Order: sequence, then structure tokens, then C-alpha cells
Amino acid sequence: MRSSRRVFLGACLSFGGSAATLWATQRGQPPPQFPPPFPPPEPPDLSRSENRQRAMLKANREAITKDVTRMSELVESLQKQLKDNDTTDILSLDVIRKSEEIEKLAKQVRDLVRG
Repeated sequence: MRSSRRVFLGACLSFGGSAATLWATQRGQPPPQFPPPFPPPEPPDLSRSENRQRAMLKANREAITKDVTRMSELVESLQKQLKDNDTTDILSLDVIRKSEEIEKLAKQVRDLVRG
């Protein structure tokens, strides 16, 4: 007899819980949650991050223009040197150094442009 009471009370409680959940969903409210969800994080201060980002972009732009100017000077001098000297047999160390410096500057510009 006691077990039938337990079964009956358990069935009533589960029916009541499911009826309350169904009633809450029909009203458009989400079912109660335990524990309550965390509050959304506050948005970061955009003015500081924008100022930092602009300053960084300006510094990158200046570095890029400086590197590109230096690279174009090296390319012109390298072209002039190759045109003036006969390099069919042997390349001078100066030509190799200038080409390596051009390559290094090109990599720096590429990295700055990518961010």
C-alpha cells in the first residue's frame, strides 16, 4: 500500500512539473534554469583600442614606406651595377649582399602589410 502511494505521489509530481514546463513554454518564457546564466560581459572600451590600433597602423605605414624607399634604391643600384659590370662568369659580393638585403626588406614589408 505504501509503495502505491509513493508511485502515485511520484506520478503527480512529475505530471505537475511537466505541466508547469509546458505552460511556461506556451507563454513564451523559457523554463526556469538553475543556476541562473552568467551576465553578458561588458563591451571593451573602444576608444582606447581604436587609438592604439590607429597608432599602430600609422607606425606600420611609416615603416613600410621607409622600407620600400630603401628597397627601390637598392634595386636601382643593383640594376646599374649589373648593367655596368660583366657578370656572366662571376657575381661580386656586393651584388649578393644587395640582393639579400632586398629580400630581407621585402619580407619585412610583407609581414607589416599582413599585420
